[in-house]
Parts: sequence; structure tokens; C-alpha cells
Amino acid sequence: MTTFGAVLSRISLRWLVFILLLVFSTLYGLTLTNVHTFDALSYILDVDRKPWSELFHPHHLLYGPLGAVIRVLATGIGWQGSVAVWLQFVNAIAGAIGVTILFVVCRAVTRSTGAALIASTGMGFSYAYWYYAVEVEVYTLAAVALVVALWLMFRIVQTPTWQLSVWLGLVHGFAVLGHQTNVLFAVPALLTIGLSTKTQQLRYQLGVAYLLPLVAVVGSAYLWVAFGVSGMRSWSEVWTWLTGYARTGFWGGAIDQNKLTGLLKGWSETLALRGGAVIGISGIVLLLAGRSAFSRLPRPLLIGVLSWLIVYGLFFLWWEPDNIEFWIASLPPLALLFSAVLTIQWIYRAGLVLVIVMLVLNLPTIIERGDPNRDLQRRIAESVAAITQAGDLIIVPDGVLELYLPYYWGHANVYGLNQAMIASSGDWSAACARIQQRIETVLAAGYAVLIADEAQRPLPAPPGQPPTPAERFGLTAEMVSACYAPIQSMLRMAPLPADLPVYRFIPRANVLAGGEGWDFRRGLWGWRAEQVESERITPSGWHIIPGIDPKLNSPPLLLSSADIVAVEVKLAATTNAREAQIFFLDLNGQAREERSISFTLVPGTDMTTYRLPFDGIAEQMERIGGIRFDPVSAGDGGTIIVESIRLIYR
Repeated sequence: MTTFGAVLSRISLRWLVFILLLVFSTLYGLTLTNVHTFDALSYILDVDRKPWSELFHPHHLLYGPLGAVIRVLATGIGWQGSVAVWLQFVNAIAGAIGVTILFVVCRAVTRSTGAALIASTGMGFSYAYWYYAVEVEVYTLAAVALVVALWLMFRIVQTPTWQLSVWLGLVHGFAVLGHQTNVLFAVPALLTIGLSTKTQQLRYQLGVAYLLPLVAVVGSAYLWVAFGVSGMRSWSEVWTWLTGYARTGFWGGAIDQNKLTGLLKGWSETLALRGGAVIGISGIVLLLAGRSAFSRLPRPLLIGVLSWLIVYGLFFLWWEPDNIEFWIASLPPLALLFSAVLTIQWIYRAGLVLVIVMLVLNLPTIIERGDPNRDLQRRIAESVAAITQAGDLIIVPDGVLELYLPYYWGHANVYGLNQAMIASSGDWSAACARIQQRIETVLAAGYAVLIADEAQRPLPAPPGQPPTPAERFGLTAEMVSACYAPIQSMLRMAPLPADLPVYRFIPRANVLAGGEGWDFRRGLWGWRAEQVESERITPSGWHIIPGIDPKLNSPPLLLSSADIVAVEVKLAATTNAREAQIFFLDLNGQAREERSISFTLVPGTDMTTYRLPFDGIAEQMERIGGIRFDPVSAGDGGTIIVESIRLIYR
């Protein structure tokens, strides 16, 4: 017996369980991440802001409501602010419980404390399990349920009773509510039950005893949410809700070379983000070398565990093999197989070294990834937030920035390609119109628009990485860029640090009013026309055919009139009507004759500059809330081309 094994033999099982639970609770608690994934921030924002009835996601029905319960408990003891850290602590404790229960299972199966400890800590030190235990994610709780289900499978092999089968169905139901893909566990569960019984009658009895609570738990939960909470009225609505992700075309598809490469990448990073391939190959070598030790496992349990790995493996190979979160569910059965071969002395020593290497590799990686000071996206979001205001529109590349800005800086008006495409059911023409309308609406309200260059021209996914949202929707960079073509001449470089990605912006109305004014050869800048027969932007300016009582309205402004000496309008008019008038609106948007300037237009196609004294207006009002320009009293078929409007300051 090794020195390590001798030490373990002197410690009682209860103390080992307690120590293991304490060690992993402490480890996970001390390494809680401060850099959240997109999904994690989605869950956090949902739990922080939404009522419980809006927290049910069809893929993981349980997690949102559990978050709502945690929020109620946290606020009940006086907690204020986001409940993110509470959600993380629950995940961390759950992750530690999962490792501890797996140790108990492996020890019961192999009767080797050392082998069980190495195998269970191997799961606990794996990068995927560890990272998701310190993040706000759904997979850890589901994994704990699967570990308990593995223990129940072993108990059924030992003593096949209907009571144990009922418990297995209940626990499996909890795992499915944790994540619906765990319905796949029915295959190893039924195989284990079937092979553990000697008579056909008992096999049927245990199978029914397992399936009834499983169907009752999952079915009642989904039916209650679908019809009771969400108010669905037909089975087709329920089916659409349940299978929405599968029908997007983003997941699944033919199993090709890319999928196989993704499988290797996914499993490598599941074990360790750096060096995972070496650990994986070493583990496979140890499993193959010690395969004779599989005989230590009862045959029904061995077949059940192998079928577990096969069924989950085939499904996620088809679904999304490079995503480490989906391989967490395969770690418990793999750890059980590993514990069996660890009963061989030389493999025991090699396995101990392998687990220590996993800890050495993954601890600094977890700490580094969770450090907000190393988070480029956090820096980008912070810099963007520093140059924007609450009402400004920020159009970002698809990804975590969509949620960083609302969560960390309270900036809710963030938009992206993915949001527009989802809202438009994948129709690019409609999505582009949504983006353009959102920009126009924000400018018309007087706010700025900030757009990332990468949002205007999405980059392709790096080699070996999953396709970007644009690629998944079949959009090229040229197609997306064309959507932003109408505003290009209004954009200017945003003042961000040189080492950050490039953003461009359209200034707020107040900034333009206090500076260069509005050059309509470049765009409308948020101005809107009323009572015109037609309008368009041309290289000469804002081309208008007036109707009856036409009006050109600026975005809302908040200006002091003290330093304004004149207003300058540059336009050409071919109308017979000649009388023009500019109104300066109060802060309520109201116009009055005494706060206006009238002037007579010079006919012709050449541009004329009108410099209108502001002195009389400054005496009437201290604050300006907007500008309304009535180019003529009524249209007569002629045109007005407004090149620019600007305020002249002392």
C-alpha cells in the first residue's frame, strides 16, 4: 500500500466525506469567477429583474425559479443588489456535494478508498466541472442529480426493489428539470434495471416504478408551466416552445470532420483548458491498460455506465461537440470507470499524478479566467460606458457585451445583430429595418448612437471555433455593412483607447447644436419632417417637396440661449411660396410666434445662406427645448433643399 493509501486507511469514511465536502466547498468558494459567460449574465439579469413566472426556460425549467427562491431568501435577510454571488455560492456548494457523493459511490463500487478519492477529485478538478461550479450555470445542479442517480443504479444492481426504482425516477426527473437533455439518462437507467432483474415480471414492475415518477415529475412540471403559467392554448404551441432551439438550425446537423474535431476539442477543454489533450490521452491509456479491472463492476452497472457514455456521446457529437458544458454529464460515469482501473497499483500511482497535474493546470486557469482585470470585454464595456449616457444606443458585436453594459453599468439600450434577427424570425430584410428604425428613433430623441466596427462588418469565426451568429444566419459582412450604409457619413471615430476595438458614433443633438450644427448632406441627424409629400437625403442636402403647412422638427434639445447670436440656414427653394419661419421651442416642446424668426426665401436652385439674428429670441427664453423650421406656409409642387442648419455662438 502506498503512503497515500496508508494515510487514507486511518481516516474514517465519515471524516473523509466531511473533509472532501469542506475542501471542495472552500476551493470553489474561493475561486468564484468575476468574469461571467453570456448565459450566466442572462440568468443573473433574469433573476434580478423578472418575476418568477417569467423565469421558466424550456431547456432547464428548474433553474430560473430556483434563482427566484434564492433571491427571496437573500432579500429576506437584508441583501441588496444583484443575487449573482448567492447563485454562485449555491452552485459551488452543489459542486462540492457532487464530488463528495461521487466519492461515496466509487468507494462503494470498488471498495477502494484511494481509488474512489482519486476518481472523484479528478471530476472535481476537471476544468469544465470546476468552472461551472464557480459560475452561475445550470449544469452543476443537474450533474449532482446524475451522480445521485448513479448511486441509485448501483443500489438497484445490488437490491432490485421498486422503492429504489421510484427514487431513481424522481431523481432522474430532477435532472431533466435541471437540463432537458438528461432525458437521455433513461437509456442507461432502463438497461441497468432490466439487467439487474431475473424475471420478466419483476423487470416490468421496476421499469414502471421508475418511469411513473419520472413522467409525473417532468410531465406535470412542463404542463403546469406551459398551460398554467405561460397560458399556452394548444399542443403545437407547447411543441414550438420545447423545440425552439432545435429548429433554429444552429445546433445539430451532419456528423462530419468538423464535428469530430469539435469532439476532441470539447473533451480536451473539459479536462483542462491548457494541456487537456495530454490528460485525455493519458486517461485513455490508463483505462485501456486497466480494462481487466472493469470486472470489479457488476455487469448491469458496467453496461449501464457504458451506455450512458455512448448515448450522451452520440447526442452531443451531433448537437454541439466542442461545448464543454455538455460533457459535464458524462464525467460521473467516466469517473466510475476510472475508479475501477485505479484499483491496479501502478495505475493508482499514475492516476494520482494525473489528478495532481489537473489541479496544477486548472487552478491558475480558473483564477486567471475569473479575474476581471484581465477581461478585455470588461475594459471595452467600461470605456464605452464612460463616453455614453443612459439613452444612447450602443450597437455591439454579438456576444457578452450585450449583457455587460446592462449588468455592470446599467445601460439598457444595447442592440446587436443576433437580437434583431431573432426578433425578425431570421428575416434579414426585416432585421435590417429594425436596426435602422432603432437608430432613427434614438437620434430623433436627441441621443447618440455608438456602433462597433465589428457590428457593422462582422468578422468570421476563427479557425476551429463555432460559427458566429452572422454565419449561422447566412449573412456576409457585405450584407450587414450595406444595412449601415445610409449613416456612414454621419459617423465619426469614438474616443476610445487605441488598444481597444474601433467604435464610431453619431453625436447627441445637443452636441451638434452647440457645435457644427446639422449638415443634411450627410443625413437627417434625428430631424423629422411633417406634412411633406416626399423627402430624401441627396448630395445637395435634405430634398423636400412640401405639403400643406410643412414642418421640419429637430430632436429634443436642452440649450442655454445666452451665448447664441444667430441661426444660420443654408437652402435652395424653387417654390412659389417664399415665407419661411423658424420656431424655438420651450422645454415642453411648445412653439409661440414671439419666439420665432421669419424670413423670405430667395428663389432658385443655388444655395443661399441666411444668417438670422437671435437677439430677440434670447430676450424671450433662457432655455431652448428644440427647433422647428417651417420652410414655407404651403407647398405648391416646388422643392426645398436644406443643406444645413446651425446656431452661431459668441
